[in-house]
Amino acid sequence: MNKIDQFIVFKLGTEEFGVKITQVQEIIKMKEITKLPQSADFIEGIINLRGDIITIIDLRKRLEFEYDPEAETRIIVVKINDIDVGFIVDDASEVVRIAQEEISQPSGGMAGIKTEFISGIAKLEDRLIILLALDKLLSTTEQAKLEEVADEN
Repeated sequence: MNKIDQFIVFKLGTEEFGVKITQVQEIIKMKEITKLPQSADFIEGIINLRGDIITIIDLRKRLEFEYDPEAETRIIVVKINDIDVGFIVDDASEVVRIAQEEISQPSGGMAGIKTEFISGIAKLEDRLIILLALDKLLSTTEQAKLEEVADEN
């Protein structure tokens, strides 16, 4: 029996990315973000989501993608090592089922691509979906700083 997982698919520019649906808490419309002083350039700030303080990271900046002014910007709220984090993405509207055999593992030989953030690449008919390793998007130091913000609130 082939293992099939469900992924939330979102866009950064014209590229499609996916994260396992089990890692996603919710997807919300863009809302006003409170800036934090002296934070990394890809950390946009924090939001109050029903009483919880969520750190917001601009995934476009983190992965060095261009800003798309036409995008239907969304925030995908995920849990990384027990910390709720929101990622700003250009669009998030689809759930896809991907069988294990449709996923290729990234290789160090992919020219010019940092593969440490990628858990796999799904090949679906005429689409390629880059599957992100959420736990690797932030360094240990960055995760520690997020924990500090979470603990203060």
